[in-house]
Amino acid sequence: MKPLIIFGTGKIADVAYQHFLRDSEYQVVAFTCDAAWLPSLAGSEPMHHDLPLLAFEEIERHFPPAAFALFVAVGYQELNALRVRKCAQARAKGYRLASYVSPRADQGPWLDLGDNCLILDGVGIQPGVRLGNNVFVWNNTLIGHHSVVHDDCWLAAGATLGGCAVVGERCFVGLNATIGGELTIGADSFLGAAVLILKNAPPRSVFIAGATEKFRLESDAFLRMSRMPALARAAKG
Repeated sequence: MKPLIIFGTGKIADVAYQHFLRDSEYQVVAFTCDAAWLPSLAGSEPMHHDLPLLAFEEIERHFPPAAFALFVAVGYQELNALRVRKCAQARAKGYRLASYVSPRADQGPWLDLGDNCLILDGVGIQPGVRLGNNVFVWNNTLIGHHSVVHDDCWLAAGATLGGCAVVGERCFVGLNATIGGELTIGADSFLGAAVLILKNAPPRSVFIAGATEKFRLESDAFLRMSRMPALARAAKG
């Protein structure tokens, strides 16, 4: 198996680690993070998931880039800009950035993707799709045929892209958001949860769908009220 270092110690790094561990060609051998985030443990070396945790500033001294791949597992902070910076720093050190594609994703030999990508279970990727570098796609997302997702994007779970859609660099597409077919979303756009996009959007666009309002009744009262029509119909035979 190919040895791999994961950058990050948060929840996204944990998700990535568990998937690489479950079913990939890589063996995670260490974690790394910026020195400022290393825990202070008197008399012992920092560990994470029972593996060495080392400062990113000097990671190449311990794990030479020629022999180890690296995966940057951080979130969509600053519209993915933090992940972009860390990928650039890792490449500058000489590391090859690994990608993870779940065998439980619905994709075929047509899949065209870059480095440092994360494709989780249940993702549907149709023929003709192209994914750039550093694209994270969460569970049960559908990417329609001949769509393009450019570098450094984040597609949250349940998002849907119609056929021939184009998503520009560094975009965030929220939970269950829908982008119609043959549409273009400009770079650095933020699409919130459950939005429906039916027109092209310029760069730096923001779309937010309203939240469902809380009903006036509490749950026990609502359940009593909701049973009443059914009981009345049953009494009438």
